[in-house]
Amino acid sequence: MSGTHFAMDADGDVEMSIPQPIFEVIKAPELASWEHAALVEWCREWERYEEKMCNRSSTTGETYDNVVATVKGSVRRQTLKNLAKYVLKKPIASVTDAVIMGAVVSRCHTLKNKFVPDVTSLFRANLKIDPSIDD
Repeated sequence: MSGTHFAMDADGDVEMSIPQPIFEVIKAPELASWEHAALVEWCREWERYEEKMCNRSSTTGETYDNVVATVKGSVRRQTLKNLAKYVLKKPIASVTDAVIMGAVVSRCHTLKNKFVPDVTSLFRANLKIDPSIDD
């Protein structure tokens, strides 16, 4: 291609005119639903997000509170309205990050219909293993 000339360093590598980015944009996960499965997934993503932001603040020297997003800010507006009105029974202005996380964690740690199936006896009764068959 004519008109494209690159400067080469002593090793024969191309010298870039624009420096490579040294950061990654880390977006906070958005809580869009109050369903149990969505809350469990959001909790996992939020833990990963907090870990990444903690690592970022330790390497860049920034204050953790300045770089991390708020929990309240990461909840979709309609979900926040419903959460405040029906679950927390508070006005949106009085809802804090700690209150939202408390509600999310308590919902994540409950089971549907408060029932855990006995998986061991289920496997013992229905699972048949034939060691003579090679996978």
